[in-house]
Amino acid sequence: MDKNLKNIYIKFVNFLAEILGENYEIVLHDISEEGSKIVAIKNSHISGRNINSPMTGFALELIQSKRYLECDYLTNYKATTRLNLGISGSTFFIKNGDKLEGMLCINYDGSKYAKIVNEILSLGNINPFLDPKMFMEDAVEQLSDSIDEIIENILSIKSSDTKDLKPKQKSQCISKLYEKGIFNIKNAIPAVAKYLNLSEPSVYRYLQKIQTSKNL
Repeated sequence: MDKNLKNIYIKFVNFLAEILGENYEIVLHDISEEGSKIVAIKNSHISGRNINSPMTGFALELIQSKRYLECDYLTNYKATTRLNLGISGSTFFIKNGDKLEGMLCINYDGSKYAKIVNEILSLGNINPFLDPKMFMEDAVEQLSDSIDEIIENILSIKSSDTKDLKPKQKSQCISKLYEKGIFNIKNAIPAVAKYLNLSEPSVYRYLQKIQTSKNL
């Protein structure tokens, strides 16, 4: 986004946060050739993220798959946080023609109201129908506040265990991260290199091979 458009959307983030209240987290992602980053966030207590947190794995997949070419926005998908809160998320794609320049995301935490409903039902000895565990199982997005957490969610392996991986396995890991769009995050390459116990040039070489094979 150019500076003027970014400033307009930052003001819009503040406006939405005041109107909707503390149960709504409002996040503005700026997307450029240098990578994606959060440039504004309000009510961040919901996800625990901040201005330096990376884009979520789900959002990265939306970019990598170019979902924004099929629609202008997505609404009411399920997400979770590290606090195990059930979140309802919606995303508006900020586009300039076919180019994605940003994403405006709204994450609603309805856990307080779900708790009240379940307590009322329990008074009548009725089983709660708003089960947080069921919500988490159906979630498509994990609201993470670090690149390492996103990498771990994608690969299902801890950084401490990657030193024993063979070169072919590390290549497969990088290929999977590429497919999930992790390299759309700013400074993702040094983070991936550290996580997989590789040098940055090695990650670049793996990526070059992947991109070459995609173009064949």
